[in-house]
Amino acid sequence: MRRFFRFALGFAAALAVAVPASAEETGSFGFLGWARLSNNDWIGDGDDRWQSGGSSHSFMFGPEGITEAPAQWGRLIELRARIQVISPDNYTAPAAWDRRAAGVITSTLNSHVEQNGFELSAGAGLAFTGPRTGLIRFQNFIHDLTPADDPKVPAAVEAAQIGNGIYPTLQGTAARRIRLSDHATLRPFVEGQAGVESFARVGGDLFIGPAFDGGVLLRDGTTGFNYRGLDAGARPGVSLVFGADTARVFSSALLPASDGYQLTPLRHRARAGVMVEGRRLSLFQGVAWLGPEFDAQPSGQVTGVFQLRLRF
Repeated sequence: MRRFFRFALGFAAALAVAVPASAEETGSFGFLGWARLSNNDWIGDGDDRWQSGGSSHSFMFGPEGITEAPAQWGRLIELRARIQVISPDNYTAPAAWDRRAAGVITSTLNSHVEQNGFELSAGAGLAFTGPRTGLIRFQNFIHDLTPADDPKVPAAVEAAQIGNGIYPTLQGTAARRIRLSDHATLRPFVEGQAGVESFARVGGDLFIGPAFDGGVLLRDGTTGFNYRGLDAGARPGVSLVFGADTARVFSSALLPASDGYQLTPLRHRARAGVMVEGRRLSLFQGVAWLGPEFDAQPSGQVTGVFQLRLRF
């Protein structure tokens, strides 16, 4: 673990060191923008369970005016913060077979490139779990504010959540856009991660319409939906996206084997969404089906996603 931790920190440091040199070659290096995608089980199948809610926040840095991934590593840097709130199926009275609640905050430093038609990214960082993330308490705070007066996670369930931990994380992905027609693009991908959950995943997405033609596409860790890290200025209109993927999960600190959890042999996801693009505003909404993550989980779940972007 110590060797892995040193490697993760060294990788992140190498990306940071690469930035000043590339900035000298291409001009002013700075903040390019912020992208966010939120997911919540309540706006999917109406429940509040398992992958209950979360969001991905991406802060992009690079040479001024860049809108596409460069060919050199270290020229386009993404600082990503991912938030996950995980709950039992019935968190007011969880069944003995069900998973424990968990709050997870993952922060990674990633570099994005495009080489020989392939979109590549690699990154390293840390994932934090446990009560000190404050996410279960924050979920209760949000439930206090909702007009439906949703029930709160009981103290016993909060106390039994996955404990405090720090997990060095490495991740990488490769994708390729294949133009099928003037209005349709297929984007197959592979990705892998070692950390709080270690897995290998393969899948693809079909885009119909102009919304995802250019820019730098990022992927939400919970639902698999793509979202734009850099906006290339898509043409106004309505676009559709359909996607699916399958992962082999090798280990999960969120479903510890020491507690008797058995991971499903494969973890499946499917998704569909619509993007309405205007000159000053874009709105994306979709739903994702997430298959069972452990053998005792009786079914999958449907979670909703939402993104609003304004241009000034």
